[in-house]
Amino acid sequence: MSRRTAGLALALVLPLAACGAPSGAADPSASPPTWATRSVTRGDLVSTVTASGEVGHGTTTSVVARVPGTVTWLAPAGSTVTAGQPVYAVDARPVVRLPGAAPAWRDLGPSSADGVDIRQLEQALTDLGHTAGLDLTVDEDWTSVTTRAVRRWQTSLGVAPTGTVRLGDLLFTPQDVRIDEHLADLGALVEPGAPVLAVGGTQRVVTVVLRTSQAALAPVGGVASLTLPDGTSTGGTVLATAVVTVDDQAQLQVTITPDALVSGWGEGTPVEVGLDQTVATDVLVVPVTALVALSDGGYGVQKVLPDGTSQYVTVTTGAFAGTSVEVSGEDVAEGDEVVVSP
Repeated sequence: MSRRTAGLALALVLPLAACGAPSGAADPSASPPTWATRSVTRGDLVSTVTASGEVGHGTTTSVVARVPGTVTWLAPAGSTVTAGQPVYAVDARPVVRLPGAAPAWRDLGPSSADGVDIRQLEQALTDLGHTAGLDLTVDEDWTSVTTRAVRRWQTSLGVAPTGTVRLGDLLFTPQDVRIDEHLADLGALVEPGAPVLAVGGTQRVVTVVLRTSQAALAPVGGVASLTLPDGTSTGGTVLATAVVTVDDQAQLQVTITPDALVSGWGEGTPVEVGLDQTVATDVLVVPVTALVALSDGGYGVQKVLPDGTSQYVTVTTGAFAGTSVEVSGEDVAEGDEVVVSP
């Protein structure tokens, strides 16, 4: 019977036991004073990959000028722009953020063809209270009631109440935006298409970059563990993924929303991100340190018998994950006690 060797390292470098126990080796059939044992369990084997991430606000988007002129006002960097608030101003005319998934792409007025942008404008004016008493029907059709509501809105902004909306007066975004960066200086002359601001989401998120081959680790909706340098930790959910270029190489940028925000989650804070991947399902699992290299080849475990003695039994190893390994064999079953190395 071969002697028990030291535990198996993750690199799978195992010293093989010599044939026959050397002089002075313990007899595994005897009962030593104490044995460290663990139960053979059945379940899923999960591997955790860790990567370095950072707290921020996720991907940003450039807001470009739609009309020529001079930048006369910019929302402060770091501020949040909600529905009805200006984002910037050109020639003292504010560009106002309104809710909507479709972008502004044309002038709007009585001669405009029906469209979803009209519906978005009418809904926003209703939500902002500018249609009170006007009996406006929110739809894709511009009517005289729409014109009256637009005039009310323009008066509230302090601009000429023309009743029409020019391209460049609106910025439609689905959610509130956070001003990430000024891309044009106050007083700068801009032409259509010139970047003015970079905006992003208002939600605090953790961003981590992985290899594109690791995409399976971070499916949208998947879970993650997030740990700050002081040891504070929480869970997180994968919000989005995108392929980005880093040092001329394609990488996978993963955006994660924390389950809870606690003190220390400041902008730029480093975060250790743990991503789990199931590598085997419904298998027998033992600690890696339960494995023994057998003198006649292969691996085994030292199984504790009902009478308190033990016996080496051969096992076949499968997937590894952290400090656990999948095993199978005729002489090992769920609930068995096996000896582990200290």
